[in-house]
Amino acid sequence: MKKPAAPAPAKPAPAKPAAKPKAAPAKPATPARGSGKSETATATKPRGSRLGDDFLKGMSPEASPSKSEAPRAAKVGAQAAANIASAILRQVQPCANRQVTPGPGAERIRVTINLRLNRDGSLAARPRVTGRDGVDDENRRYVDRVDDLAVATFVGCSPLRGLPAELYDVSGGWSNFNLRYKLPG
Repeated sequence: MKKPAAPAPAKPAPAKPAAKPKAAPAKPATPARGSGKSETATATKPRGSRLGDDFLKGMSPEASPSKSEAPRAAKVGAQAAANIASAILRQVQPCANRQVTPGPGAERIRVTINLRLNRDGSLAARPRVTGRDGVDDENRRYVDRVDDLAVATFVGCSPLRGLPAELYDVSGGWSNFNLRYKLPG
């Protein structure tokens, strides 16, 4: 008798890509809370703390001794900025009056000066002239001297007093303030 032929080694089946997971069926849309018309839809629901009592044990009603402050969203409006500028100019006027005008037309030069101030009104940095206008052919030669006199006016009258504390470190506040200034005359 003849032996049956040995079966040929089976070829491995080609690998099939892994089946992709099926997406979860979409849930029916529910209206946003408070958008219904019934009493229960619009009623506010009491919520307990999601933090355990253990977390809150170390909390106290006293203010933290931390010196950092969260950024403030407040911004100084145009009228408040004008009031700050007026208060500063009134205070430096006696120092400005002591400055000698360097020559004809110098009083037409207006400088924009940047003041960096500490909370007590003292200068945190030397005032910087950041721009100027009113310069023409007649007074151009006095520009540098006018810049120096403007800086000297603010240095000589520092510290500034009576500026609103609540407007110190807000956007546009007087901690870093730009001011237009010109020599008297």
